[in-house]
Amino acid sequence: MIIVMRNHGRILLILIAAASTSLAADPKRDIQYDTKHERNVLDFWPALKSDAPAPVLVWFHGGGFRNGDKNQIEKHGRATLETYREAGYAVISCNYPFLDKGMDHREIVNHCGRAVKFIRSRSKEWNIDPKRLCCGGVSAGALISQFLGYHDDLADPKAKDPVDKLSSRPAVVIGIMQPIGTREFALRYMDKGEAPLFLYSNARPGDRIHPPQQALLIRDKARELGIPCSLYSGGRNKIPKVPDDQTWLQLQLAFCQKHLLK
Repeated sequence: MIIVMRNHGRILLILIAAASTSLAADPKRDIQYDTKHERNVLDFWPALKSDAPAPVLVWFHGGGFRNGDKNQIEKHGRATLETYREAGYAVISCNYPFLDKGMDHREIVNHCGRAVKFIRSRSKEWNIDPKRLCCGGVSAGALISQFLGYHDDLADPKAKDPVDKLSSRPAVVIGIMQPIGTREFALRYMDKGEAPLFLYSNARPGDRIHPPQQALLIRDKARELGIPCSLYSGGRNKIPKVPDDQTWLQLQLAFCQKHLLK
């Protein structure tokens, strides 16, 4: 109270700074990353600490390629959103087209690759570091992220659109609740020297969509190739359990911090 009475100018400056921080932290929603489909939109949360270009987490929602929405990271993954932003990351959550008669899995991941290229094209405007980009997701989002991490780069050097000339490959890959489809989306493309991989699966052994064996398959392939990989569970299966003094999200962030380029 004494400060309020003696120095109104100082208080005014504090209020202005707080308002500016709030505005800078607000997300930009439904940004169109391509015109080929109505679901080619993303939400962008700027880094809370943004003096230097920030590392970025690009998140793809789950839903079996038939449903889901980018708002899942706010509804069900708020801890991920807040943890990464507090650590100085920008966070981007992407929609993508769904499976139908005119859209197969390969076309969907091509759209997701375009999203990553678009994000890199906005590096200066959004104050993000295009080299320090990790892709992650839950279930179908995990497969999308792994495809982008291990498939040949979707960059097209001869493209007329400058966005399509940019890389679609992340520097780190995150997979949560690894689903069936691991062989088709990831194992067939993995090679030595590719993106480090963090995995978490707390599925029960009898889970028919996210059988723990799928996470073990990709972990073992990564080990065979010398790709840095960490895999944890919450104790529902035989996958190594997260240590009692940590959370899987803390381990995930530490993994990204370790393996993203400085």
